[in-house]
Amino acid sequence: MMHSPRYAFKTLVGPWLLLPAVVLEAVNFAQRGMPWRGEALWTVDWFAIVLFILGPLLAGAAAVDAARLSRPGSIHLILATEQPHRPYLRAAAWSAGPVLAVHLLTIGIGLIASGVHGSVPWLGVISAALVQCAAICWYAALGSALGRFASPLVAGAVAAVGAFTLIYLLGEGGSTGFNLLTLGGATVSRLGYAYTPGYLAAQLALFAVTSVLLLWLPLRQRSGLRLPTFVGAVCAALAVVMVAGGPYVLPADRLTPATAAPTDCSGTAPKICLYPEHQRFENQIVQHVQTLTEAANAAGYTSLVPKRFDELSRTYRISDPAVAGMEIPADAYPSGQVRIEDVASALVRPLHCNLMYEEPGPAPTYWQEEFSLYATLLHTAGIEVDPSEFPTPPKILSPHNAERIMSSHRSCRLGSA
Repeated sequence: MMHSPRYAFKTLVGPWLLLPAVVLEAVNFAQRGMPWRGEALWTVDWFAIVLFILGPLLAGAAAVDAARLSRPGSIHLILATEQPHRPYLRAAAWSAGPVLAVHLLTIGIGLIASGVHGSVPWLGVISAALVQCAAICWYAALGSALGRFASPLVAGAVAAVGAFTLIYLLGEGGSTGFNLLTLGGATVSRLGYAYTPGYLAAQLALFAVTSVLLLWLPLRQRSGLRLPTFVGAVCAALAVVMVAGGPYVLPADRLTPATAAPTDCSGTAPKICLYPEHQRFENQIVQHVQTLTEAANAAGYTSLVPKRFDELSRTYRISDPAVAGMEIPADAYPSGQVRIEDVASALVRPLHCNLMYEEPGPAPTYWQEEFSLYATLLHTAGIEVDPSEFPTPPKILSPHNAERIMSSHRSCRLGSA
């Protein structure tokens, strides 16, 4: 029964999800200029975005197919078999299988297109991809379980809306701690983080066990109603308890900090170090740093030239006042372009000072000092700033005044020069 693809496409709704899955995966792959390229974690997490739509669609389609198997005139044929769960299992597999194949293929192509660099934690990357695949099967199992007890129209609507609601309750927007449907969906860089193995293992185990419980859930007819048997009620209750109780006993953090410093270094005075994951920005950043520092040295502004220039991650900070640091700007990922103005700002910003990371931050006088250092550094390279872009027009400083302000910033006396 339903072994043939032709028969499955002719009699079931689930297999037709292949079409929207291909469209959604393709759109998601290409949107925003593929900013995830180079980062393995971000690449895998990015492709979880489509599950926000595909998950409810899967649950709805699987519910419709299960409801059609359970409708009057068909249900007795199911209940009369030795293994009444098998037709539901096959129908759910035809919902999940095509979507799973497309999704896994897209992740694979994404990793190839990403050209991931550096020391890639492949076990974590593969595990995160498998968690997304397990979630696809879980959505189909959830729809199959709900669809056994209602008409096709009601079952499809309830399963789709229910799955959509669960994404908010058990996903990124859910409570703090373990959330079963937290699958990634990252729209910002993951550089500086690694997967927590225990979290991924818990997700895989919970998806697997609850999917089996939902797919195996037996039912019976009574007075024309479809009801779970005692065993079926126990299966449903166990699934609910396991999902609801997960946040209380399972790991709370999906990602763990990986605060390694950048290792891809070149040049001297300053030495420029970037992360291998961002090789596509290397030539631009190195060129911008060299342009600005050579111009500053030539004009006598040696205080504006650090000994080292480090790329920052989301967890790695600099602590040495002789080191300048810059995190790749968010708008650079889709465009592939790092502006020389961003590099100039990084060269004069004292990111080794804790006050830069605190609220409310440095005093307003500090920002006037930074704006003037920034404008001065660009001026040495022949680049003029638009004064209207600043709250107070910046000043072009003399080498002596620039040195006085930089000395104050090196000791973290911000705004007191």
